[in-house]
Amino acid sequence: MGMEGASKKESVTGPENAEITKVQVWEELRARGLEAPGNRGLVEKWTIQQEEKVVRGTSRDAIILNVNRGDLYVAAGDRPGALGCLEDARRQAFQENDDDLREIIEDKMDGIEM
Repeated sequence: MGMEGASKKESVTGPENAEITKVQVWEELRARGLEAPGNRGLVEKWTIQQEEKVVRGTSRDAIILNVNRGDLYVAAGDRPGALGCLEDARRQAFQENDDDLREIIEDKMDGIEM
């Protein structure tokens, strides 16, 4: 009897530590906006998960995190926020001499500024 209750609860709430993908967050933001119930929490949880990966990763991972954050700002309709994240990423890519990544970032920035 106790096991049935635990299984039912787990299926309703889902695994607490399940990884949230950028696509899941992006789709929620595009569909319902940042202010929709639960969406700020979703963005915060995604950010924490990504920051934990960056701590164990490379400087390139940190740059990509800022690019991904920029994409989420675009999805939420916050162009200045997106450009801020992308500017941080561009600066990091320049410091790391990663011209390929810097070029990708600049293309994204040009697309937002139009």
